[in-house]
Amino acid sequence: MAPKRQIKGGSIQELVNPSAYKSNLQALDFLRNFTAVIAGIVVGICGVVGWHGFIYHFLSQLACAGAMILKGCTKPAQYFVSWNTLLFHSALSSTTLLSYILFWMIFYNLCHVF
Repeated sequence: MAPKRQIKGGSIQELVNPSAYKSNLQALDFLRNFTAVIAGIVVGICGVVGWHGFIYHFLSQLACAGAMILKGCTKPAQYFVSWNTLLFHSALSSTTLLSYILFWMIFYNLCHVF
């Protein structure tokens, strides 16, 4: 992830490099979708059924945010506008949730139905 340029003084919009911020959000979106696919595969293979399968999606997205913090984003103000962006950006987006459901159902059917 590319850090944004630090400038003394000014508003937050002046401190944000738009291309670096967009790149950081795209990297975060990719990691969240990848995490959703892997979690869907694991949950499908384990045979989880019902509404409580969505708990694993939320836990995997939380683990993704934790992995980002451990990877080196301990100061998210350098890369994002706030902590909320790192923790919640696209965690419950339709792309992430539908990818999770798709791979969950495919691997559940492959392992437990067929």
